[in-house]
Amino acid sequence: MTTKTRQRKSRLGLFLFVAGLTAASWFAFQFFTKAEGGKLAFRPLPYVNYGLEPSNTRAPGARDLVRTSNTLGFRGPEIELPKPASRFRIVCLGGSTTYSDLVNDDETYPVHLERILEQRRPGQDIEVINAGVPSYTSAESLANFMFRCIDLEPDVIVLYQAANDLRTRGYANYDSAYFHYRKVWDGTLDNPTESDLAELRGGINPYIQLDAPATDIPRHELIKRSGTGAYRRNLISMIGAARAHGIETALVTFLIDRGNEYVSDEMVRGIEGYNRAMKEIGERHGATVIDLASTMPYEGMFGDPVHMNAKGTLQKARVVADGLLELVP
Repeated sequence: MTTKTRQRKSRLGLFLFVAGLTAASWFAFQFFTKAEGGKLAFRPLPYVNYGLEPSNTRAPGARDLVRTSNTLGFRGPEIELPKPASRFRIVCLGGSTTYSDLVNDDETYPVHLERILEQRRPGQDIEVINAGVPSYTSAESLANFMFRCIDLEPDVIVLYQAANDLRTRGYANYDSAYFHYRKVWDGTLDNPTESDLAELRGGINPYIQLDAPATDIPRHELIKRSGTGAYRRNLISMIGAARAHGIETALVTFLIDRGNEYVSDEMVRGIEGYNRAMKEIGERHGATVIDLASTMPYEGMFGDPVHMNAKGTLQKARVVADGLLELVP
């Protein structure tokens, strides 16, 4: 065999190897980035970083759940725009605890809230929209409200937010804009593995969350240093923007399962700090505060430290409905 022949075969072999690798990578990408319905559960979005894929059913995972999004990319039924003149519309903002990650579409807290309010205001056309998105902090919820939810023409917004903000604070390079915590996701998956499929069924954190840098500083000290200033700023901005658009704001204090073995004293103190901040902000800036954390029991209401089960979402809706009645004509 001549040298030229060997070179041609070598180049051909390399070409076939690269072609095969490319084809395998494409196949893996197609397999791992498709949830039930042939689409990603999430999509990248300008200004809010990411949101739910419209007209999609998230893969059920181990719990066999039904979790669908409408054509606007919010969980739940279609939203009529422009809003009918007689309709009283409430938009619920937050992360997966508003989205209600552990229950079916007909068991989320916003769905229960709508039913309860309609029962208590017979004849009134009341609609509650679930604008919660898994892993949203108060920063994304603020942007979500400003760029996506004001156009839904709500009369009231309800914010339930704390746990995801607490996660931002265990970083030595903490930044109040959360730049240390969030990364920009372009909708693709790098080097997809078996765990990616599970993530598409359950969450998005690996694609939008940066790892904390190594440090010798204890986590509780990092949390103490960072404080609640960014959270306070975001809530005050949301209240002010809502008022400028003639929208009322209700703030709901955050409840966790204190009996769960994975709930640390550090987490309890962190959430309590956010709840105190929420109460102070509500009183100072004229927002309604619904003290769920002091009103609702946690025993038997949770599927994990922060996400409620079907029993919990119903009870949560009852407490929130009690607090909203003064705002509903």
